[in-house]
Amino acid sequence: MRIASKINAALFCAFACGTLATFAVLEIAVRPRFDDIERAAAQSNHARITDALEAATEKLQTATQDYAFWDQTYAFMQGQKTEEFISSNLDPEFKAVENLGLNALVFLGNDGAVRWGVAYDLDTKEPVEGLVKEIAQFSNSHPYGGASAAQTKRGLFRSSKGIALVAIAPVLHSDQTGTAAGNVISAKLLDVDVIKKLTNVGFSLEPLASSNTQPVLPQGIELKALDGQMQSASVLNDVTGRPLALLTASTPRDISHAGTMAIRSAMSMMILAGLAALGVLWAFLKHLVVTRIEALKVHFETAGSSGKIIQMSVSPSRDEIGDLARSFNSMAEQVNHLRDALADSAYMSGLSEWAAGTLHNVRNGLAPLVGAAWQITQLFDSSWVRNIETAATEHQDPATPLERRQKLTAYLVGSAERFADAAKQTGKLTGKINGASQAVLEMVSEFERYAHRKTAIEAVDLMPLINAAATATFGERTKEIDLILPSASATVQGNDIILRQVVSNIMLNAFEALGGQGKRGRIEVSISTPPNATGFTQIGISDNGEGIAHNRLEEIFRRGVSTRRQRTGGLGLHWCANAIKVLGGNIRAESAGPGCGATIFIELPSFATLRHEAA
Repeated sequence: MRIASKINAALFCAFACGTLATFAVLEIAVRPRFDDIERAAAQSNHARITDALEAATEKLQTATQDYAFWDQTYAFMQGQKTEEFISSNLDPEFKAVENLGLNALVFLGNDGAVRWGVAYDLDTKEPVEGLVKEIAQFSNSHPYGGASAAQTKRGLFRSSKGIALVAIAPVLHSDQTGTAAGNVISAKLLDVDVIKKLTNVGFSLEPLASSNTQPVLPQGIELKALDGQMQSASVLNDVTGRPLALLTASTPRDISHAGTMAIRSAMSMMILAGLAALGVLWAFLKHLVVTRIEALKVHFETAGSSGKIIQMSVSPSRDEIGDLARSFNSMAEQVNHLRDALADSAYMSGLSEWAAGTLHNVRNGLAPLVGAAWQITQLFDSSWVRNIETAATEHQDPATPLERRQKLTAYLVGSAERFADAAKQTGKLTGKINGASQAVLEMVSEFERYAHRKTAIEAVDLMPLINAAATATFGERTKEIDLILPSASATVQGNDIILRQVVSNIMLNAFEALGGQGKRGRIEVSISTPPNATGFTQIGISDNGEGIAHNRLEEIFRRGVSTRRQRTGGLGLHWCANAIKVLGGNIRAESAGPGCGATIFIELPSFATLRHEAA
C-alpha cells in the first residue's frame, strides 16, 4: 500500500474514532451535566419554596414573641388588669391581627381555656368561624408550655380552613424569666399564590391524610425527570413533626433541550467539516507532498545514521518543500560550523565556571584567616607599642631620675603581663591561621582533583564535619545567634573536604539571611533519614531569616542566581549543587515564603547501605 493510501486510511480512521469519541464524550459526559444542572435548579427552586415558608413562620414567631415576652401579657394571663390590657392592645379586634398580618391571635391559659382570641379574613374583614377553637384544641392536644424562649415553636398545622402557618410561644416576663403563664398562638392561613409569586416557582401542596395508612413518602427532596419538566417532591411536617402535606414543584427542562440541540448541531457540523478536510488533505498529499517528503525522510535517515549533517540535492520547485530543503542545506552548513565553535566555547565556559566556583570557596575559606590576622593587629595596638618603646628608652637613660625610673619599671612590668597575654592569644590565633591556611591548601588540592574527576569517595562521619564547618564559618559570631547542632551522627558516602565546604557555604548563606529581620537569629543543623529516599542520609540546615519565594526554590541553585538582596554572583549554591551531584547526592530548598526562614536539605548515600551492597 502506498504511503498516500496509508495516510488517508489513517486519517479516515482517526477522524472516525475522533467523531465517535467526541459523540461518546458529549453523550456520556456533557449531556448528563445538563441534567445535573436541571436537578440542581429543581433542588434550588424547591429550597426557595421551603425557605419562603420558613421566612414566613420566622416573621410569625417574632410577632408572637413580642406579645408572649411582655410583663403586661404575663399579668393579663394571670387575670390582672384584663380589661385594661384588652382595651389598650387588642381593641379593635380586627386591627389587632391586621397590624401583625395575621389571620388569628389566641391567648391560651395553662388550663386550656382561651383568655382571648380572634380570627379574621384579612381580605373581607369578616370573622373566620371555628378557627380559634381549632387552634386551642390543637395546642391543648400538643402542649408547648415551658419556662424559656427556647420553648417557642413555629411551623405548619392543618385546619378546616386549610393549611396555616402557626407560631406558639410561652408567656414569660419581659426578661424571658418566670414560670409560663400560658401560650400566645398566632396563625396565618397559607396563601399558595403569594408564595408562587414570591418565589416565581410553580408548585402544589397536597394535604396528607391524618390516618396511618399513608403511601411511601419521599425522604428529603426526591427528583423525577419527566418530559418537559423536572419534578421535585418532599414532605412538609406540621409543627409537631408529623407529615402534613406533599410539596411538589415543577422546573422546565429548557437546559437539557437546548443542550441536546447544541450537541446534534455540533456533531453535524464537525462531520461535514471533517469530511471536507479529509478530501482536501487527500488530494494535497497525493499530488504535492508524499513523494518529496519520502525523499526528505531518506536524507534525514542517512544523516542520522552517519552522525553528520550533510547537504541534500534540491529540486528546482519553489514551493515550501523546496524552500525547506534549501533551508536545511543552509542550516547544515551553519550547524557544522557552529558544532566546532560550540565545543571550544563549552570547554572555555566550563573552565570559567569552575574557576569562579573555586575562587568563591577559597574566599570563604580565607575569611577565618583574615579575621584571626585582624585580631592579632588589635592585640598589639601601635600606640601602646610606641609607649613601651619610649618607656624602655627612658628607663635605660642614666639621666633619668630614680623616682621616674621606679614608675617606668612598674609600667614596664605591667606591660610585660599584657605582652605575655597577647603572646598567648597570638599563639592561638596563629594556630587558627595555620589551620585555615592548611584547609585552603587542602581545598585547592581537592578541587584540582575534583576538576579532573579524581575526587576520592570515602566514608564521612557527619558530626565532626558539621562541628568543624560551624567553627570555621561562625567563629566568635556564635554569640550573636542560637546555633543548634545535631546530637547524633551518621556516616555517608562523600568527600570530607568537598562536603565540609558545601556545608560551610550553606551555613554562611543562612547567617547572611538573618540580617535585618528584627529578631534573634537561629540556625539549626539536623541529621535524619529522608522519607522518600531509602538508603540515603539527609542533612538539614535551617534558619529563621528572610526566606525564599516559592517560585525561586529551584532557580537559586542555578549559576548567577543569588538569594541575597542587592547582591550579584550566585556562585555558592550553584557550586554546592554541582559538587553534591558529583558525590551521588541531591540538594533542594524548602521555605514557607519571604520572612519565614528557609531550609536547605542535602541527601547523600548512607555508607552502611553502600557497604551492604558492596558485600
